[in-house]
Amino acid sequence: MSYAEFERWRDTPLPHVTLSIVIPAYNEAERMLPTLAAFAVAVSGLNEPWELILSDDGSRDGTATLARGLGWANLRVIEHANTGKGGAVRRGVLASRGDLVLFADADNSTPIEELPRLIAQIRAGAHIAVGSRAAGGAVEAGKSVLRRAVSGTLRSITQFSTGVRLQDTQCGFKLFRGEVARDLFRRQRMDGFSFDLELLYLAARDGLRVDEVPVMWVDAPDSKVDPIRDGLKFLRDIVQIRRVHARRAPETGGGLHIAVVSAYPPGRRSLNEYGLHLSRVLAEKPEVSHVTVIADRLPADRAGQAIADAPNVRRVWAFNDPLSVVKVLWALRRARPDAVIFNLQMASFGDRRVPAALGLLTPMFARLSGLPTITLLHNLFETVDLDTAGFGGHPLKTAVTQAFGRVFTRALLASTLVATTMPRYVKLLRERYGAQNVFLAPHGTFQIPQPPEPLPLLPTVMAFGKFGTYKRVEVLLDAHEILLGRNPQVRLVIAGSDTPNAPGYLEDVRQRYAHLPNVTFTGYVAEDAVAGVFSGATVVAFPYSATTGSSGVLHQAGEFGRGAVMPRIGDLADLIEEEGYRAEYFTPDDPASLADALWRVLSDPRHAAALGEANWRVASGLPLADIADWYLLHLESLIDHPATTAGPRGANT
Repeated sequence: MSYAEFERWRDTPLPHVTLSIVIPAYNEAERMLPTLAAFAVAVSGLNEPWELILSDDGSRDGTATLARGLGWANLRVIEHANTGKGGAVRRGVLASRGDLVLFADADNSTPIEELPRLIAQIRAGAHIAVGSRAAGGAVEAGKSVLRRAVSGTLRSITQFSTGVRLQDTQCGFKLFRGEVARDLFRRQRMDGFSFDLELLYLAARDGLRVDEVPVMWVDAPDSKVDPIRDGLKFLRDIVQIRRVHARRAPETGGGLHIAVVSAYPPGRRSLNEYGLHLSRVLAEKPEVSHVTVIADRLPADRAGQAIADAPNVRRVWAFNDPLSVVKVLWALRRARPDAVIFNLQMASFGDRRVPAALGLLTPMFARLSGLPTITLLHNLFETVDLDTAGFGGHPLKTAVTQAFGRVFTRALLASTLVATTMPRYVKLLRERYGAQNVFLAPHGTFQIPQPPEPLPLLPTVMAFGKFGTYKRVEVLLDAHEILLGRNPQVRLVIAGSDTPNAPGYLEDVRQRYAHLPNVTFTGYVAEDAVAGVFSGATVVAFPYSATTGSSGVLHQAGEFGRGAVMPRIGDLADLIEEEGYRAEYFTPDDPASLADALWRVLSDPRHAAALGEANWRVASGLPLADIADWYLLHLESLIDHPATTAGPRGANT
């Protein structure tokens, strides 16, 4: 090479390049200048218009400043936060312009003079030319016995477990056709040590021609690669690559295959309706090809009944089964989804401490198995009154439950992302646990609301849900008795069933209040009967003494254009303030206060209609179908770049 060729390359920006060279760097200030100089000298004489891209992976020693200070016209420096070698190479490759793209290590372990041999293979028809330290004719200098032993073992495991038949997948000297490189790196997800193997795995699956080229390789004495530590990471990453990429094609197209782990109708556990509608709206999205529901099994008293489950519903776990975590993970392994959404509250897997707690480990283990996970938390231990929610008892047991609750909250935060329905939950998790992988996903209304039905002719109060702990209907029945003295035509409908923590509660109440007229206990309300129950009410009452999360009943009241009467407590107060719902308020556990609040609505049809219309307008602005788009944005980001979102600390959302 003549010095004049280097000067022209150094001083004159090239509008078109045929070759891009990407060098990832992390704290390479001491050896960066010799490497850049070696590349400039060797490549400028190849008669290839070329560019050099230094992708600085969050160096703290001034590597980027040093390189930029050279002022070379065709040297670009890209700076970004530290993610790992794979992330650094990806950013450089996606910024490249060349018809050929090489990435090479900053220590120049494979001398840049080997490049023409790789170019020759590409020009001879290969899609990728891989520098190989193990192919016949390769020369390795300075490699320790330990590194040779580890490399040989990993090579055998790689070939057996991935089907990639190359002798050397990890040499940091690989040349691609430009369009191939940019396509593979758009789909490649790993940011760490094993990104090379992932690229080759994708290439093999695509049927690309990959040629190994024997090269000289010199073990740099200050290499950042630890053979034992990085070897173990490599084994873990092999498992992740297989789980993430070796999937069956979705049955209905090329979109996302999403698994939803949730209670599911006709089961009667908490959040079953939410699981039904979340999976429904996701399946309706054009970006989604298939939704698999990993659902709860029906209890013994319903197991013999006919179940008209859709083909995508798999009932695999049972309430209070300590093995639920194993059964869910096995079902996910068989389903092979692209990502999984867990629809949970703290007692989703049981009302006994051990199965409830073990079940909450499932999202963490799913993520460790390689699945991108979003856990939707409808409540938090820190915001639940354990006595009213059925987990109270002896003060020591309560203290132990609270302590373990904090532990399992941290376990839930090991999901790739955590969604909560309340802004103050996001704030609490970030401030108390340092979690940055948390985002807000409002509850949403199940359907796009249609104009509400007219109010019924007879004044009717309705309460909806699962009763027996913090939702107790005695105060409502006592208020009903007061209302009957004001208007004997007032009706009361108690729609729902017992909470699992209070079996037999409603039947006991029904018998104790059998003397009161105009009271209807509907029992469990099937999904297709929900609209009729809400439309038949003048107002929806919330006889709560505490709250344990965002109220789905309030969103349903809005969906059907009905006003609400509620205590101004906890999450209900937050919903009113933050989402704009309207209600009349009463003092908790005070029948007279509740009767007065109900009477303000029942005695004034215009006021009842105004409350209902206001709530309907709020509900119309928050359909679950729109909330699902928010989930999909996060899921697509996770699937494209899963390593950019970490656990409780250091995550980006």
